[in-house]
Amino acid sequence: MVTVFGIMRPETFLTSSTLQDLLNQAAIPVILACGITFTMGVGEFDLSFTAVLGVAAAVVIVLMANRGYPILVSCLAALALALAVGLVIGLLVTFGKASSFIVTLALGSVLTGLEIMLTDNQSIYRNIPPSFSDFASNSVIGLKAPVWVTIAIVALAFVLLHATKFGRHVYAIGGNSKAAFLAGVRVRRVRVYCFILLAGLAGVAAIIATSKTASYYPNISGGLLLSTYAAVFLGAAMSTSNRFTVVGSALGVVWLLTLQTGLTQLNQPAWVSTLIQGLVLVTAVLIAARNRGRSQ
Repeated sequence: MVTVFGIMRPETFLTSSTLQDLLNQAAIPVILACGITFTMGVGEFDLSFTAVLGVAAAVVIVLMANRGYPILVSCLAALALALAVGLVIGLLVTFGKASSFIVTLALGSVLTGLEIMLTDNQSIYRNIPPSFSDFASNSVIGLKAPVWVTIAIVALAFVLLHATKFGRHVYAIGGNSKAAFLAGVRVRRVRVYCFILLAGLAGVAAIIATSKTASYYPNISGGLLLSTYAAVFLGAAMSTSNRFTVVGSALGVVWLLTLQTGLTQLNQPAWVSTLIQGLVLVTAVLIAARNRGRSQ
């Protein structure tokens, strides 16, 4: 793919500025993909993370712009709300024995309503402290701060999932939750932690998103649900272990964004990228399912 786009648009595609822009665009979806990797690892779906991002973004900007709260207090409030939502979802799914698909879909609607209530469904771009937007615009060694934050999150998520007892428990539950329970794994607790982790990362993504634009605007998380899940499933399909992995999910995001960037530089309409993302998601799910069937 890189070779094809490089040949067709060598003057724009194979440049350092394109690489920097691609990595900057990848920051938010990679952070979200890391969280989804954990919930998918335990065999659960979470459709509310984009709504968590939206309401957390609303809280950050409303507290700063309309209430005059300091940046740190606003960010911590948004993170606290996100973590609380993750805890509620985890408890409803584990102790309430409700379907994660239905619960997160319903709570996503509730959170969207709360977001609209807080912002009146209007863009907010005044009275934003300049230092808040400086975070996303500052560069270190050619890469902007959100990219470095994303790299740190990927590294921590990789260690947590692939080099700790918690990560082994995640994979054990995803493989066979009943066997994991009989082996002494605290299945409910691990699942709750995974939902909290995804919601917390959605809160971090909200802070980065609002810092990039120095504003809040309705549907700030639009388009992230399908593309992020497509990236995670694509990463699982590419994995030789047939598992959801942090590195695979991150590479899935970069793959899709590279495709989108190349198509944009070829002046293709926006619907082409959306169509291909949907096809990639279907194909990745089928490949992952086939690989798991062969390994069983």
